[in-house]
Amino acid sequence: MALEEADFRLDDALAESGFVDFRIAGAIAAGEFRCADCGYGAIVHHELPVCPMCGGGVWERAEHGRPFYQ
Repeated sequence: MALEEADFRLDDALAESGFVDFRIAGAIAAGEFRCADCGYGAIVHHELPVCPMCGGGVWERAEHGRPFYQ
């Protein structure tokens, strides 16, 4: 199974449960993420970085229409 497929399956399960999937800097990931501290957006292809804007190390997957990103 590809990394992207595993990420989407996990994201679908978390969305149904109502929980936000937080990930830490250094975690292997692919997709669009937002810094949980300042909202900075990043498109990641391999590893989540430390946020270049605020130095935060916690990320959540960016999903349009969710109140966390507004």
